[in-house]
This record gives sequence, structure tokens and C-alpha cells, in this order.
Amino acid sequence: MWDDRIETLAKPGDDLQEILDRGYDLHLQKGQVYRLTKALKFKKDGQRILTAGAKTIADYAILRPADNSVQQLINGNAMDHILLKNIALDGYRRFYSGSIKIHNVPQPALAFFGGNGANYQTVDSCLFMDTRTWSTLKIHEGGDHCVVKNNIILGAGVGPRGNGREASEKPFAWGDGITCASKNTLIANNLILDPTDVGAVLFGAPGSVVRDNVIATISRESLGGINLVDPLGYYKMDEEVLRTDYRGSKLINNYVDAWGGRIHIAFPMGAGIWVPSKQDKILHGAEIRSNTVAGGAASYGFVAHNVENFTIFDNKSTAIYSGLADGLGDQLPEKPGPFIYDAETVKDSKLQKEFKKSERHVLHLLRCNHGKTNELGYRVYRYGDDEVEAVVTAAYEEILGRKPTLRELTRYVNILQKELKNSDWLRRDLMNNKEFKKQFPGIPESRLQNFRWALWLSLIDQEQRKNRGDSAMDLYSALRKNILKADIRTELQEDIKAFALEKAF
Repeated sequence: MWDDRIETLAKPGDDLQEILDRGYDLHLQKGQVYRLTKALKFKKDGQRILTAGAKTIADYAILRPADNSVQQLINGNAMDHILLKNIALDGYRRFYSGSIKIHNVPQPALAFFGGNGANYQTVDSCLFMDTRTWSTLKIHEGGDHCVVKNNIILGAGVGPRGNGREASEKPFAWGDGITCASKNTLIANNLILDPTDVGAVLFGAPGSVVRDNVIATISRESLGGINLVDPLGYYKMDEEVLRTDYRGSKLINNYVDAWGGRIHIAFPMGAGIWVPSKQDKILHGAEIRSNTVAGGAASYGFVAHNVENFTIFDNKSTAIYSGLADGLGDQLPEKPGPFIYDAETVKDSKLQKEFKKSERHVLHLLRCNHGKTNELGYRVYRYGDDEVEAVVTAAYEEILGRKPTLRELTRYVNILQKELKNSDWLRRDLMNNKEFKKQFPGIPESRLQNFRWALWLSLIDQEQRKNRGDSAMDLYSALRKNILKADIRTELQEDIKAFALEKAF
């Protein structure tokens, strides 16, 4: 399918766009950093951008913004049969903060694909990290038969409590992992850690399949896991734009884990669940099967409102649910739970037997838009009773490589609930104790996010070298085990320190 239009490997400092403009493929050197002053644009059908000879994420060529004005790194708008493979796209939030939002000026995604006439685009085995914009990877309406597979996304935006915040930014700057409005798209086998808006979302995108992905919150809250909530006029089924076409859209065998950060709604199905003013909009025709919600910090699992001809079956929940949503002010919403539907608005649909009729309304099941804020402008809600224990436990596992004792758990649960601290505060507190300083001497608490990415990148690279070709679920399971192994943390100590203490260019 792809030919070999290449003259030589491009070096840092070369004019990368000029190579693309001439119609050549862009082959980048392993492990090299390329600083971009503007997004690289595919210019010819069938073009490729890739790292030559890459096998694991440590081999990937790295694209980074040259300064904090650069928000987008790759643009494949409206091109056919293009390929992005084995490339690391680093949004550099840990140094550049979130992108400034300008009134009435759209904020671009870190990587943009799809668009009118874009057919058979592929994004395969890439690393996306530290996103500064509203979406990490967007596949725009107008595209057809695009493929997004085998990618890893680390960190998109900042949660409503301020977790993931760089020192100078202002709220709120949450971000998606994968945002898809392109029909017949395949989104498969991606590992998405710490999104803050949604792990993956379909805007209609009829015929699209989202399968075998893992979405997990470690330290940052995510408003949604995998969303079917957006009534997009592009896929209207009537002139009144009352119904949006989701026919053929399927969510299959995805794993959504509220490990250490609240997932407000794991699988929201229906516009009003997300935005109450859109509660009259109807979503039509999706299938949701064989998915799992897990973790101790979950709030709501599978929730359906104002959908028709939906088929929802063979899904399961092992999660623990707590923490009431905002709802509609004085009108309290349904209590947290795994399978909830609104009997008055869910029509002509097949639901698995675990679903329960809501006793209250299921509108605005988020916990991010109302309530008090702290001096920085972030939300200071009380945690759910089970949620807060999961938050503390995950922080210990990530920062110290072990679970907390009962005494430690009780102490920090009380502090977080009484003082309404966020999990970044907890992690920084743990970084200041002797146990962390012995494991990773010289890494200050100010480098929390640098340390976190260094830890996860090192663990991922090590696992890929041992078991290349693992599924997203196999990789995630291995990471959950390896983060608790002292010998592995010791083995990776120098690599972790080097990245955590990197200097901004």
C-alpha cells in the first residue's frame, strides 16, 4: 500500500515539512528529539511519518513543541491512506502548561486526522503524552475507514481538582484521549492512562468500532470513560436534528478502570447525562457489549438516557461506586451504581438484566461544574467514601511501590476528606518522605509529573522489550504488577531519574 518515497533519514534541525511538501515519506531517527515550530502536515496521499527501525517506545523519535505557542504537532486533514507509526508526540505540558484558550478561537488537537475525503488513514503504535489541548488525537467528521490501533496515551489535561496541573496554569483544561467523528473508524487495542475529559468518545461516527482498549485513571479524574453522548448535526437523521445516527457504532470488550482517580461516568449513553440542556436529543442505534468497569474510584457505570434501538449486553462491573454527582442543583440525581437507565426515555432497546430503573433523574451525572473552588480555582468536593480509599492506595502504589498500611490509609483519608486536598498534594507529600528519597534520591516534589511519566515510560518500555506484541490489557496488567516490584523499580532507577530531572529546552 505504501511505497518508499524516501531519500535519507531526517535529522533534528532538518526542514521536516519541506520533505513532506516534496511528497517524500518522513523517516525519523530513533530516539531523537525534533522540535516543531508548527504542525507537520501530510501533503500527499499515501505518505508516511515513522521512526526507522523502532521496536519499543524508547526507540521512537520524539516530536515536541519548540515553544508554548505550538499546540498541534501533526495534521493529516483530508489525506488518503496516510500512516503515522512509531512516533512519540509530546505535548510538553509539564513545562509549558496548558494552552491558553482564546474566546471564539477553536483549540486544535495535539494530532488531527480525518476530515472531508480522508479515507483509510492509520495511526499505529504511537505514544502520545502530556497533552496541552482539549483532545490528544482527533479523527474529524468527513473521514471514512480510519484506523487507530496499538497506541499509548499518557496524560491528557488537568482534572477538576487540579491533578496534573503545571504550576502556572489556570482551570479548567481537561482533555480527551481519542475524539472520533469519522465514520467506520476502528479504535482498537489502545492503552489510555489519565485522561481528564474522556478516554475515548464517538460523535455519532456511525459504523465505528471501539474495541479491546484499556482506559484507566491513576491520579487524575476523568469525566467519562467511553462516551456516546454527543448529538452531532453532521450525522442528523431528521431536519430538526433531534436524532443522531450511531447505527453500526459498537463498543466491544473495553476495560475502564477507576484505579486511583474518579471516573464520573464510565459508559454514558445519552446527551442529557452529560449536558442537561440537550436532554431532548435522541441517540440512535449503537451496540455496547462485553465491556468491563473496574476500580475503587468509580461513580457511575453504564447509564442510558434518551437512546433508541440500543443493544447493551454481556457487560460487567467489578467496580466500587461512590460519590453523588452534581445533578441539577437542588434536584438530586440517581445514586451511584453500575447499571442505570431512565425508563421513560430509553426506547426500543435491548438491555441486559442487571440494569435498574432510575428512581431519580440521571441528568448531569458529573461532579465538576458546581460547588466550591480553592484559591487556584479548582473544585474542592468531598470524596466518595470508597473513592478516597482508592485515591490514597493508588498514590502509595505509584510513588512508593507498595500499598499503604491501615494506619497510613486512615491518616490520609482523613486529611483528604477534612482538608479537601487533591491526589497531587498527596503524592508530593509522599515524595518528601525518607522512603521515596531512598528509592529516587534527588527528585524534588516540584518534578512530580516528570517523575510520573518517567516511571510509566520506563515500565512500559521494559515490558515491551520482554513481551512485544502484548495486548493493551496484557500490558496494563503487567504494569499494575510491576509497579509494586522493588527490584524492577531499582533496576529502572537511573532511567527514571534522568527523565524526571530533564531540563526544558
